[in-house]
Amino acid sequence: MFDISHTPVSVTIAHMAELIDSVAEANHQVLGPIINDVTQFHSRAIPTISVHDYLERVAKFVCLENDSLLAVLVYIDRITRAQIHRPALAPSPFNIHRMALAAI
Repeated sequence: MFDISHTPVSVTIAHMAELIDSVAEANHQVLGPIINDVTQFHSRAIPTISVHDYLERVAKFVCLENDSLLAVLVYIDRITRAQIHRPALAPSPFNIHRMALAAI
């Protein structure tokens, strides 16, 4: 059982990164690269840094607590609900780093 109130931030980041990576990769497999419709979150190439390492790096410079990380997941979920109308908003390896940073 995952008890967010007693879990170290690094463990929460690891769980969160695993979830985000799996969703982004699944969307990338289904939708492929979206070339014609890019958003402000898209990068030209897939970043070489993993989502886990990226979140750990951000956590070094920003005071991230578990409740903040939970809010990040909520914000990413809200952003991606718009993918019904605009598939380019689906989390993918091209945009998930920037989506996470914008949510923080």
